[in-house]
Amino acid sequence: MSTDTTRPDLPRTAALTPGRGGQPRLLVDAPAGSAEIYLHGAHLTAWTPRGGRPVIFTSRRAVFDGVTPIRGGVPLCLPWFGTGVDGRMRPAHGWGRISTWQLRSAQSLPGGGVQALLGLERDGIAALYSVEVGEELILTLSLRRTASTPTAAPVEAALHTYLAVGDVTAVEVTGLEGATYLDKVTGRAGQLQRGPLRITGQTDRVYQSGGPTAPVTVSDPGHGRRITVVGAHAPNTVVWNPWSAGAAAMADMDDDEFASMLCVESAAVGENAVILEPGQSVSLGARITVAPL
Repeated sequence: MSTDTTRPDLPRTAALTPGRGGQPRLLVDAPAGSAEIYLHGAHLTAWTPRGGRPVIFTSRRAVFDGVTPIRGGVPLCLPWFGTGVDGRMRPAHGWGRISTWQLRSAQSLPGGGVQALLGLERDGIAALYSVEVGEELILTLSLRRTASTPTAAPVEAALHTYLAVGDVTAVEVTGLEGATYLDKVTGRAGQLQRGPLRITGQTDRVYQSGGPTAPVTVSDPGHGRRITVVGAHAPNTVVWNPWSAGAAAMADMDDDEFASMLCVESAAVGENAVILEPGQSVSLGARITVAPL
């Protein structure tokens, strides 16, 4: 039994240790899978199902200083996405990914996995984040307004998942056919996805997902696998890749790394933002699975 009331009891398959930059992280090494979660941003930076290869991309130039957002992994965008619904919110993607979260608990799961529960309260919003690590990765984010403000801002959220791929130019994304999207590269809204999506240049699209459980699959011949992302209460899917010019402009990403990642994000953003009254909550989740091609 732990005598430190700020440090939860951990199963034998999990350990809270200093990571890169000396930043605290939860390491999970369970029979069904392994993972790494930093308390800075409640940021999952790695997940590997047992017997597989890493599924989550994190840049080799990512900064781990407890201040800078970590490049890659699964950043939590909340309580706004980008610069918010009105385009004036700062910092970009909200304060969730740059705040220190508290590890509330970690426990073993049937089937050989581990569930970690992290929490954060700030600016009248309480956030609770569940990460289930195993042969599948299950992420669940809940936001509850705890206090009233003179003018409650719309609440947005996104699980900004960076998937590791062999060669982004060879992948095919299915499950978005027939969906409309905002192309943030060109600024054109109401575009229609015709057929599978292939990445041939800078890509930044916000799709209307078409249903709360609609699967989006990334077929990756470079790694010989299919990665499927199923959103829960996620009316949007965001697909993002900075391409070569975008990567070159980022100090925390090597120029060539754009080719080995693709973001497929479960989200509730833009017109799907919600106004929360005190005591009201909203949740968002994603289930990520891997299968051979």
